Amino acid sequence: MVRQAEWKSGHVVTICALAFLLLLLITPAFGQANVPGSPTEDEVREILDRAREISYTKHWRDAQAILDELAPHIEQMSRPAFVDFHLLEARHLALADRQREGLDRAAMLLELDLEPDERLRVLQFSANVAVLLRDYETAFEHLIAAIELGELVEDPAVTMSTYNMASYMFGKVGELERAMAYGRTAIDIALDHGEPNDECVARQRIAPVYKWAGRFERSEAEYREAIDVCGKINNELFQGVVQHGLADLLRQQGRLEEARELAESAIVLLENAVYPLGEFEARLVLAQILVDLGEQPTFQQHTLADLAGYFRENEFWDQLTTLEALRARLAINAGNREAALRHLALQEEARENFLSRDRLMRLAYLEVVFDTRLKEQQIALLEERARVSQLEADTANRQRRDRTTILVLSGFVVILLAILLLVTLRGRRHFRSLSRRDHLSGLPNQRWFAERAGLILDRARRERLGVYFVMADIDHFKAINDSYGHLTGDEVLGQVARRLKDAFDDRAFLGRVGGEEFAILMETDDIGEVIRGIDRFRQSPERVTRAGDPDVTLSFGIAPMHPGDTVDRLRQRADRALYRAKQEGRDRYVVSDDPGS
Repeated sequence: MVRQAEWKSGHVVTICALAFLLLLLITPAFGQANVPGSPTEDEVREILDRAREISYTKHWRDAQAILDELAPHIEQMSRPAFVDFHLLEARHLALADRQREGLDRAAMLLELDLEPDERLRVLQFSANVAVLLRDYETAFEHLIAAIELGELVEDPAVTMSTYNMASYMFGKVGELERAMAYGRTAIDIALDHGEPNDECVARQRIAPVYKWAGRFERSEAEYREAIDVCGKINNELFQGVVQHGLADLLRQQGRLEEARELAESAIVLLENAVYPLGEFEARLVLAQILVDLGEQPTFQQHTLADLAGYFRENEFWDQLTTLEALRARLAINAGNREAALRHLALQEEARENFLSRDRLMRLAYLEVVFDTRLKEQQIALLEERARVSQLEADTANRQRRDRTTILVLSGFVVILLAILLLVTLRGRRHFRSLSRRDHLSGLPNQRWFAERAGLILDRARRERLGVYFVMADIDHFKAINDSYGHLTGDEVLGQVARRLKDAFDDRAFLGRVGGEEFAILMETDDIGEVIRGIDRFRQSPERVTRAGDPDVTLSFGIAPMHPGDTVDRLRQRADRALYRAKQEGRDRYVVSDDPGS
């Protein structure tokens, strides 16, 4: 800035002042681009508060209508208003069965420079939605981050959602005492805070934890208290959730008429709240109750097949396991043996998928615990190093022999801690690798392949990319095992895996998905690239390692991704093409001509 002493005349100052006043008159909100008709910051705050109250106590669709009107102006508002707007809209996406979009919206907010209380609320929401998506690693990652961040937030009411989430998630992995402690803390905060909606949510969270712990009387008491509190504030969403939770508890105790009344009421409430997942779970509970009463499970809308389709489409395997067992029971009662066997097979398939997801959740929890211990060891190492430095300063004037002895002992402790840390890091990598890799082929195992394949399909749909799914099966593999022994069979699996990796480029994701079955997911719009990869495999050396070993050929089934495809549908079409390749003589490929579904 030019100092006043350098001005040759006071006229320049006067002119500049007049120009500045003129600029203020031309631009009412200097430094801020106002849109004609834009609400003020106070008005935006008031609108958002009203939308939040409606979302949590009445109907989220009514709240979304308010957000839609506010949307054209939100970019001009402050960061707190921007965060509140998008977080509330992310909640509505989750309630509308668009959980992945809601989680993506939260991820966008986490990239901003947020205040601790804002970041805490986004982490809480992300953990909740990640659980609905069965993305347990992400859920525990956000939950632990929220617990740590909660220590920096002074308002206990803001941390209550973290305790609610911790109560549910630690209960799901069997840490029941810890889960109940978190749940009781959340209820205490809600009672001190004096907010009925918070108490409604907290009691809804802890009630199933007591059920999992076998404390049925306490669970029923919490469910009934939650129904009363949620009912007083007309929160139909949570009132419906706790009613169908209590209905299921009473059904397990044989109190069927009470359970029936609660389940029917829950369905109406969840329909009104437009929460499809809760509604379909309540319909499943009602169907179980009706069968236990000796009645046919019929509804005004939706059938058991509709429920099965919804649970399978959204990969809610635990609910699908229960439903298919119920349908098998009905088929047995009707004397339809063929249908009963079909539903029992579907039940077993869903159960395997559920157990895989359950193991994944427990694995994610163990990894979080592992990481926490790793951080503690790193902190201990840093503290020990600091202590060594302090010892060096304190003993600088002591005799040389004493100082040397102390430094040697301290250095030994540092080395020992460093070795323990290195072993821990290696153990963690080995632990993760064992959970995801097939030990014979080195390729991703079936569970890890399915998870990554689902992410690849999601990205391909968003970016409008082509994807081909290839199923490959070793021809006459049983004959190889019978004739040459299982050790040679294991070598064949490893050799085939290496040849497949050499034949396909980096855009192909490979996995071993069965005994002698391999799967390849390739991102490309050109089927010719897929076929060239197969041809390169077929032209590579066919023997394992030694003369006299068996010739190894593979049959391939190829299926292109269609709109709306899931990993399971895509694999089924590739399996059918593979079956045709086997029928037509093996050692060949067949491209699926199924139209998809």
